[in-house]
Amino acid sequence: MNGVRRALRDCIWAGFVFLSPLPFAVANDVVRITYIPESTVKLEQLIGDYDKSRQAPTANQTFTRYRIEGTDLGYSFEHHGHVVFLFGDTLGRWGGDVVGYSASTDPKRGLHLDFLTDRDGHYLKVEPPGISMRGFEVPDSGISLNGKMYVVVKTNHSRETQTDRSVLTVYDAGRRVFKPLREISRLPGGKVIEMAIHLQPGPIADLPSHEPCVLIWSSAEYRKSDAYFSVVPAAQFESGKETRYFAGLDAAGKPKWSEHEADAEPVVKHPTIGNLSVTWSPDLQRWLMTYDSRDPRGIIFRYAAQPWGPWSDGQIIFKIRRDGGQKFIHQAGANDGLDGPLINRTRDARLVGGGAYAPYLIERFTRFGDDKLSIYYLLSTWNPYVVVLMKSSFRVTGSH
Repeated sequence: MNGVRRALRDCIWAGFVFLSPLPFAVANDVVRITYIPESTVKLEQLIGDYDKSRQAPTANQTFTRYRIEGTDLGYSFEHHGHVVFLFGDTLGRWGGDVVGYSASTDPKRGLHLDFLTDRDGHYLKVEPPGISMRGFEVPDSGISLNGKMYVVVKTNHSRETQTDRSVLTVYDAGRRVFKPLREISRLPGGKVIEMAIHLQPGPIADLPSHEPCVLIWSSAEYRKSDAYFSVVPAAQFESGKETRYFAGLDAAGKPKWSEHEADAEPVVKHPTIGNLSVTWSPDLQRWLMTYDSRDPRGIIFRYAAQPWGPWSDGQIIFKIRRDGGQKFIHQAGANDGLDGPLINRTRDARLVGGGAYAPYLIERFTRFGDDKLSIYYLLSTWNPYVVVLMKSSFRVTGSH
């Protein structure tokens, strides 16, 4: 029977339980994952009470239930049996940034969202003490380790100069607060500002540590950067000690590692990366990456057998006009009935064009069967200022 299938075996290693597939990335591996044209579709609007493109109420009714009218982003990760979503600047009664979560496991049945709340029942804002969380200062990524929920926030933003910093926080569920732990990186010069984080899913040769590691793909200045890769032992994640940065390949094709962030070399050379997302497919033994790009403009997909690559060529899986995005993303000046809400209420929403950014993959929704891969991801649309659930599909060919 065709299809990429590999038996899985449990592997207990250094106190971590891994689902460790049998070797798949061999020398003669020629697996190709090719986007199926016209397969990208919007499945549902997740934020707000009313979907203007479908002229119907949304399933989640976030304004009625939480007073959340609009938001963006939505980086996701697993925590205590739920998938957690980190949303950005929020159009709601109390502003701020919010955290959603869901127990949904079947994308065909939709994505049901609840939100963390404070002791008064209002949506909980991501407000680490002493950390600025004004406009464009947002929760950027997160991970669950040893029962704790860690959230990276991007702060210290300035429109005039490169001042952004990334800061690691940990969520104190008892006090309902995000506690700052350490600075990860800062501009100018920093290369770990926007990021995607994933726990090492099993043994990976040539990593700089024999302990289980947290893997980090990142970019520097927003939409003006390539993608970089670094690792930190999971046991040292809070302190950041023993962080190592991918510094290129040696003469034998093995990765080189440096303790200095300045030595980091790109793993994906594409200097207009915005928000990026990376997940692991155990069925395909592949890392899957999505990000938004300015040139070419659209949502890009890549894949790789090793976390540092080589990564495949980029494939555009969503362009607004090519893929029907104008049906749910407002076009500036058009009488399409899609305008608003807008994060900046002082502007005329009808004159502000929407966009497509922050394609954050939902790992638990990834599906593979009969040589077809389907990925599900959130997408922000700017105008209307909401987040939608998307699906794109690919044909998988090569060595099976």
